[in-house]
Amino acid sequence: MILRVTTAALLLSATALFAQTTPGDQFLANWDLNGNGTATVEELREMRSSVFVTFDANDDGFIDATEYVMFDEARQNDVDAYQGPERAQMQKVADAMGLAASDQDSDGRVSEAEFLSGADRWFAKLDKNGHGGITMADFGK
Repeated sequence: MILRVTTAALLLSATALFAQTTPGDQFLANWDLNGNGTATVEELREMRSSVFVTFDANDDGFIDATEYVMFDEARQNDVDAYQGPERAQMQKVADAMGLAASDQDSDGRVSEAEFLSGADRWFAKLDKNGHGGITMADFGK
């Protein structure tokens, strides 16, 4: 459990490292897995899989409402690192992984399949210019 909490903190929580960055910088630092400046839908799926494993604390194949409490806190830490328009931008990024956005069958818990399928919807929302990858341009930079 301690390893999962540590991993969660590394994956999602805002730290001093991110305090001077924009939401786009933070997003790409976490989700652009090959570091080429563009996050692809495949990278989002891969990272969401890692996030899912981290927050499925009891390894039952679901992130339930109780497990979502820790996940919500981690995402909120990211949001709280920002003010003004950047905070609103980061809130949209964080909300896309919330229980309401991810629980497709409305059973109060999210399977890995549900969570991973959310990557496609999330990608479509984040790829503002529709060029097939998420870059700083999609964050207005």
